[in-house]
Amino acid sequence: MSDPVITIREIASELKLAEKTVYAMASDGDLPAFKIRGQWRVRRSDFEAWLSRKAGLTPPLFAAVESPILGSVPPEDLLVLPTVEEPAHDSDLGRAVEDLTERVPQEELHRRLVRALGSSNVRSHSPWDAKPFEMDLAPPLPQRVRVYMYNATRPPGGRPLGEHKVQLIVPGQRRGHRGSFDNGDGRIALLIGYAAEEDVYVLWDAGLYADFAWSRNVQVKTETIIQASAGKLATQERQLRPLSGRPTIEIVLAVKPRSLGMAMVRRMELTRERLLRE
Repeated sequence: MSDPVITIREIASELKLAEKTVYAMASDGDLPAFKIRGQWRVRRSDFEAWLSRKAGLTPPLFAAVESPILGSVPPEDLLVLPTVEEPAHDSDLGRAVEDLTERVPQEELHRRLVRALGSSNVRSHSPWDAKPFEMDLAPPLPQRVRVYMYNATRPPGGRPLGEHKVQLIVPGQRRGHRGSFDNGDGRIALLIGYAAEEDVYVLWDAGLYADFAWSRNVQVKTETIIQASAGKLATQERQLRPLSGRPTIEIVLAVKPRSLGMAMVRRMELTRERLLRE
């Protein structure tokens, strides 16, 4: 029996989200979607597996799921194993998509990024839909950057409620495969999250994420986001414990759009200081 394919509109109805939000999820790689004649589609089994993963549930906690779109789905079709880095947590399916309500499509993320930096600081950039997004900037900003930009959301259940997170997936990376940021061609990789509700940018140290699992979560405290929304250059220390090597302190920055250029310069300074210590 073939696996039915569902549309963005059907998924939006099922999740009670706007179609543009679901479209952004597909474009960002957050949904297991693929294109047919330029239109996003999702296989039924992939959607149910994705939903169970978002809920943090494993099959023994399920009975067969009834869905107005998908019909009856047996529990064995819902098996999704969490990654080692992100163990599953019990949660409620109704809360599983709450963190998806404040998302911006990838092209709009890049447009807002350029707008925040200002036309005088951005000499050139790649197409809006390019991922990663490359820019040539004017001094004192880093002059050649490759931006990996993600929506920063407040997840229900899977992480503490006092945190925002981004999920790292790079172009070409598949589930079960490791990923890394591209520092080639003389460009500096930047890892940036955008909290749409607060209109705040978060800058992590991309050099500390050289090898990561598919859809790895990277966090920032909501308290840091709130401090930034008040107009401060907010900072936060995170203790990272790599599988190999010694523990490292990462300094995360968060700012409003008007201070993004200053935060980029500071991000470069902090990264250089870390490299000199190593």
